[in-house]
Amino acid sequence: MHRSLSLLALLLLLLSGLLPALYAQSSSRLQGCEANPEVRKVIDRELDPELLDRMTFADRLALERKTLEGLISKYPREFEPYDRLRNLLHQYAPEEYPSLRDRWVAMGKEHPDDPLAVLLASMALNGTDTAESIRLLEAARAKAPEFPWSARDLASFYSDGKLADPAKAKENIDVFFAICPVSSDQIAQWLLSKDPPLGMKVAAAQATALRAKLEKETDPKQLKDYSTLWTDEFRTRRPQEYDAERERIAEDLKRMEKINPKGDAAWQALLIGGYQQSGASREKMTAIEDKLVAGYPHSNQAYTIVSDRWDKAHPEPQDQKDTAAWDKHRHEYEEALQGWIREYPDNTYLQRRAWFAAVSDDDTVSEKEGVAAVDAFVRAIDTYDGPSWQWAFYPSAAQLLVKRGWQPDRAIDLLKQAKANYERDWARSGKNDNRSDDQMKRGRDWQAEQTQYLNGLMLKAAVQAGKPEIAAELRATVEAPPPEEKKLFERYWTNRARLALLSGNKIDALAYYQMALQTRLEAPKPYEGKVRDDLGDEAHALWRQQGGTETAWVAWSRMSAPYPTVLADGRWEKPKKSIPAFELTDLSGKTWRLKELNGKAVLIDVWATWCGPCQAELPQLQKLYDQVKNRNDIQILTFDYDENPGVVGPFLKEKGYTFPVLPVVNAAEIGEVVNDNGIPQTWVMDRSGASVWRQLGYGTESYDDFAKEMLTRLGATATN
Repeated sequence: MHRSLSLLALLLLLLSGLLPALYAQSSSRLQGCEANPEVRKVIDRELDPELLDRMTFADRLALERKTLEGLISKYPREFEPYDRLRNLLHQYAPEEYPSLRDRWVAMGKEHPDDPLAVLLASMALNGTDTAESIRLLEAARAKAPEFPWSARDLASFYSDGKLADPAKAKENIDVFFAICPVSSDQIAQWLLSKDPPLGMKVAAAQATALRAKLEKETDPKQLKDYSTLWTDEFRTRRPQEYDAERERIAEDLKRMEKINPKGDAAWQALLIGGYQQSGASREKMTAIEDKLVAGYPHSNQAYTIVSDRWDKAHPEPQDQKDTAAWDKHRHEYEEALQGWIREYPDNTYLQRRAWFAAVSDDDTVSEKEGVAAVDAFVRAIDTYDGPSWQWAFYPSAAQLLVKRGWQPDRAIDLLKQAKANYERDWARSGKNDNRSDDQMKRGRDWQAEQTQYLNGLMLKAAVQAGKPEIAAELRATVEAPPPEEKKLFERYWTNRARLALLSGNKIDALAYYQMALQTRLEAPKPYEGKVRDDLGDEAHALWRQQGGTETAWVAWSRMSAPYPTVLADGRWEKPKKSIPAFELTDLSGKTWRLKELNGKAVLIDVWATWCGPCQAELPQLQKLYDQVKNRNDIQILTFDYDENPGVVGPFLKEKGYTFPVLPVVNAAEIGEVVNDNGIPQTWVMDRSGASVWRQLGYGTESYDDFAKEMLTRLGATATN
């Protein structure tokens, strides 16, 4: 506590001390599109992401604050340090942020003629008084038309939320990029995704400028920007031009190797990424990967290569029901993982989370080993992630304890801390006065789902711990009216059952368990060699305790459900929006138009090369495509969401996939429909082009079921 107070006092003293310098220079140079080179050098050196990732939360927060405060003191007219400091305190020191906010608001009032002071006041009011924040931004933009950051923030305000105004958003996006045509600012890049034509124009300008710069550059640190260049060049070229781009990348690589033939692991990984995009042979790729592993055997880059090779040599079993095969694969992976943890001490994921993730799905792990994994995981969260992430990670630790019936009291404590942090953060975000009705509804739905999840774990832990007093703490929330969303029914009734069981009402608990069984969206399916059915197991155990027979259990648990359509749909849902009319070119150069697919049932899979579940699904999709590719009534397409479409071709070639792939990185109108719940997604469109089904995620247990389910959906829509 004393340390926090002293840091806050130091911050306020610093800001007070820099005011004379700030306003004495109110007519002097404001930061333009890029930070002062000296500022950029300090940020890149002191706040390097890899450096910060290895530090404890407390040390990282202190270093970032010290660095940014020092820059503000030395360069009071530079915008970026203020922007970073505001984001840092808002996210990681929320108890101190109000003091900073009040100070900046006061600064804006005291110096209304200084565009930087007015901009900082606007940033401070973001989310609490959006109307005044916008007014201040308009004033700052009027006072300094060439100061780009006012336009950027205005575009952000008008792009989303209750006060969204597409015309004003576009006006300010255009203003920003007219001033800063090659900006790499993250918010600006997000704004570009909402204006594909401008995005393509800016990306092309960035690529042209960056190539001209890099062709004169000899500093290896600067040459790492080739990775950004290649992405922009692929994004702005048509698929027919990809081969020429790959040839250009090959020439870039020759030059890079001449300039720096003995680069470090990060440099060699950059070359590997370039060779992959250039379409280099597997032999060439293997040779340069071997060079990196031999030269830097304990680096993170070596781990990426070694683990990827292990995955290819040990493919996951195709049959989700094959228990023996999955047990063998799991054992081999855990053995390899233990070796990697020893070999790569600087890999933060391996050292902090990998083993916990592995044992969470291993029912053969002993209590001693499992609890030790939880201990290490929680310790890593507290040490490196800090309070801001406890709400996200603590439930995972508690879930493992509850699933195995270990230390239920500790699980309750973890869940209480997670819930307290979650509710605090929710209350803070809930005060945002610029949320639209739709955003507020989605927020409430997400809050309801998270609350159900945490309550369910806590109730189960309380039953295990024999703590009926927990029932009183949760009763009002658990016994609230049923939710509107059908996907929440199963957990709602399960929690009612656990609450009744905790309160000693076993007959009521059975009734609620039955409701939960009847309203779940799909029956449990084998996954990685096991059928996991916590709901069925809990209900069955209570049934037996009450003297029920197995014959009666079958009848009781399989009564006709009051929601037959829900059970039939499973993870499939009727989409609220349809895939819009599109005209996209696939990687082979063929143009696809939705209107030209009328008369066919269309399946569209949404994926990316970096998506793990997608990689599990794509082999099944390829088999299905091989079955139907010559049919006239069905068409299979895929939308790829890789930021750099240049990496997709080599991936498809390596895997042997031949289904049509349409890059959609610049198709904002499609992103607005499909980019709300992650990937993979599967969409089914009827013969008229209307979207009739959407499935989120991938969980089908075998190829036969995958093909059957997809063909059923397609066949049903094709005959409507």
